[in-house]
Amino acid sequence: MEANKIKICGIKDLSIANFCIESDADYLGFVSYKNSPRDISFNDSKNIISKLSKPVNTVAVTVNADISSIKKIEDSGFNHIQLHGSESLDYLSSIKKSTKLKIIKAFGISTQNDFDHIGDYIDLCDFFLLDAKPAKSEMPGGNAKKFDWGLLRDHNLGRKFFLSGGLDMDNLEIALKNNITSFFDVSSSVESSPGVKDKIKIKEFINKVKGK
Repeated sequence: MEANKIKICGIKDLSIANFCIESDADYLGFVSYKNSPRDISFNDSKNIISKLSKPVNTVAVTVNADISSIKKIEDSGFNHIQLHGSESLDYLSSIKKSTKLKIIKAFGISTQNDFDHIGDYIDLCDFFLLDAKPAKSEMPGGNAKKFDWGLLRDHNLGRKFFLSGGLDMDNLEIALKNNITSFFDVSSSVESSPGVKDKIKIKEFINKVKGK
């Protein structure tokens, strides 16, 4: 079975980024969404990425970003882009044709119906990310909400997927025991306050994922 991988999302400073790397994180996520407490500009992300202590997978987390900015994301040093909005198949196709970015497409899940169109994206994605479906008043992601993982039982998604949405030390234990996936995405539960990462929580979470 594939070794577990973890993405720490909402990176905003170099110290935390390098701490995550030294603690064995596999992916660092940088959020580009102005309404998020974790928002960071591409220029600031580029500055952090250029100073990382070791190579690591870097993910630009976007929400319906202007397609003209995608090349800027690649030029900032990112090797992955996460699409957390309502991006179309044509949008993804354009990214694949114009960049070398690997694509993570996020889907909000609350009922079986939310799986209906995921299969349409298989050929254009490197990974899926499954998160709790947000209410209209909530952000597209990062709301610390868990969805019913039992909905996954009847689906072979055809792609590796990150499990996201309200992961904490307690429900992570359940996800690991049930072999739901090998890829985990965490943000709010490793923070001391919205947007402020906590090194102790990060280390504890990564160690749990990695079985240390």
